Amino acid sequence: MRSLTALQALRDVAHIKKGQKVLIHGASGGIGHFAVQFARYFKTDVTAVCSTSNLSWVKKLGADRVIDYTKEDFTGNGEKYDLILDAVGYLTYFKSKPSLNSTGIFITENPLKKRFLLTQMLISMVTGDKRIKMHLANPNDKDMNLFRQLAEEGKLKPVIEKNLSPESNSSGTPPC
Repeated sequence: MRSLTALQALRDVAHIKKGQKVLIHGASGGIGHFAVQFARYFKTDVTAVCSTSNLSWVKKLGADRVIDYTKEDFTGNGEKYDLILDAVGYLTYFKSKPSLNSTGIFITENPLKKRFLLTQMLISMVTGDKRIKMHLANPNDKDMNLFRQLAEEGKLKPVIEKNLSPESNSSGTPPC
């Protein structure tokens, strides 16, 4: 479902286009690591924000640049993006707005974590700034077939943190 959320947020909500500058905040998480790969699939310029320990593997997923959020706040670096996808629901639109270009879009994937997101959306509607988007995934066969195809072609690599099946041991790793 996280892959579906990432795909639909980029393709259907943001209408992502080749050559756009995209920032994925939470790029090493469940939604974020798929978003990095889909943004790369759509041939965009991908900046990924994650922690120090995840910089290397997120870069391998296809990010053009990685930002360690423990050392740098992307909102202060002067870069402008066509799309900022907050894959963890941590950012606010108003904090991210200076990093959006004049037509840039902000999407959050966890609006329940930020009660004031609805307030932000109302304020943006009153002021005419309608660049805040929320998204809920809509499962469908077409997208599931695309995932299968991309996985088979090696263009989509799901990351599995641990195995919780009954066959695995208490450490979460499969038995030998």
